Amino acid sequence: MEVDLRTPKERERDNRNESVCQLYLQLRNEQPQAAPYRIFSAIADRHNMSQMGVMRIVERAGLYQPKR
Repeated sequence: MEVDLRTPKERERDNRNESVCQLYLQLRNEQPQAAPYRIFSAIADRHNMSQMGVMRIVERAGLYQPKR
């Protein structure tokens, strides 16, 4: 038996982050020639977030590695 000890706000954030990651993967597959930042911007507009916020979510999920 697994007990979920997350708060409602944490569950909401996790659901949003999962949605952002799924949308990123979908858009990368549909538009492989598009720049990552253009995709981040489209996702940010849809989720009412900043472009950097979307990038951090996707980066932490291991779906994007910036050139440093």
